[in-house]
Amino acid sequence: MLKFVGGLVAMLLLLLIGAGVVILSGAYNVAATNPDNPVTEWLLHTTMRRSVAMRSSEIVAPQSFSNEQVIAGVEEFSAMCAQCHGAPGKMRASVGKGLRPRAPDLAVAAREWDSGSLFWIVKNGINMTGMPAFGLTHDDQTIWSIIAFVKQLPDMTSEEYQRLEQQSAAAGHKHQH
Repeated sequence: MLKFVGGLVAMLLLLLIGAGVVILSGAYNVAATNPDNPVTEWLLHTTMRRSVAMRSSEIVAPQSFSNEQVIAGVEEFSAMCAQCHGAPGKMRASVGKGLRPRAPDLAVAAREWDSGSLFWIVKNGINMTGMPAFGLTHDDQTIWSIIAFVKQLPDMTSEEYQRLEQQSAAAGHKHQH
């Protein structure tokens, strides 16, 4: 038993020394142009999804969203989100094309996440992804408006998106800074 424990401790020390060498030498390529290996990608994605699920589990989302919330949310989305995530009929801007991991298509992600989880993500951001924490600059009401809009994305056409942008501008909505 003592040999087993000694071998285990020696193996852990070698792993720590190896990790230290990789970290301190700069051998690991952190360039956004360098794709993660599948194991790293799975580990980071799974950690993110489980973390969001745990932290958002007690958020009580509205049962439904009003058309006014959707219209208010489109202005924020257009100003703050579309550059990285794209929008119906609009490609990601240059900044969004260079992100790794790539910002998800929210028309797809809106189906995968419940409203409370989306609220938590928008409010708190996601570390090491380029997703900022809008809770530092936006109040909860504004964030819920963004979520109201995002939940409409899966079935939205580019014409509907343009119409909502026009309605938002006509209503005088201005995004927060």
